[in-house]
Amino acid sequence: MREPVFPLSRHLVCGPVKTPGSHLSAAQYLQLRRVQMKEASEMKYGEQVEGQTWDDIIKVMTSATVRFELLSTVHMSPVTLDVQREGSVSTKGPRGGVFVMYNCARLHTLFDSYERGMEKGLYPEIPEGSQLDFSALKEEGEWLLLFNYLIPFSELLDQSGQALVCDGGARVNLKTEQICKFLVSLSKDFSSYYNRVHVLGEPLPHLFNQMFCRLQLLRALRELYHRALDTLHLPPIRQL
Repeated sequence: MREPVFPLSRHLVCGPVKTPGSHLSAAQYLQLRRVQMKEASEMKYGEQVEGQTWDDIIKVMTSATVRFELLSTVHMSPVTLDVQREGSVSTKGPRGGVFVMYNCARLHTLFDSYERGMEKGLYPEIPEGSQLDFSALKEEGEWLLLFNYLIPFSELLDQSGQALVCDGGARVNLKTEQICKFLVSLSKDFSSYYNRVHVLGEPLPHLFNQMFCRLQLLRALRELYHRALDTLHLPPIRQL
């Protein structure tokens, strides 16, 4: 009888993981982060944090928090976790996974708003890039997003996963910390830009070109978020 053939699988092992002042099992650590995420959400959004939709959001946000905590350090190096119960997980602020997911959700909110405006007849459909004059992008932050993130992203993915094809041994050196740091840095620069620039302008024809150029840029950025989060096995969320 022929033995079944299973596809090659690889597991990423983090460690050693240190929890100063506490002795938590992995299950207790995950539960702690989930409770903290729920408390932070309730503090920010109040009584609306209930039901299956919010349960799903909290589950994803907890997963994002844990993955960024563990994978933002070179995976063969020690990881020190703050697991004090009185600590909190902020729903805003540049704190790893939560901050990244929050800014990804902001992009979904932006395009949902645009689509609602289009349904009301306020905006036409976004034209093809060849029909736009991208010289209308005059903000430094727009070119920073393009040259610092959109253009080098593919090369970063190639470098991060290169070990899977170059190393035939049982142990590989995946550079997950590069993806995590890239996403946190991107989120800081995107947040700064988004807080400063009003993307959806007045529904006036002479303003459409600049608005559509910005939407094209941010649509590419949304796709980048999705691809980067997918490498960490994190689904994007549409609200936060």
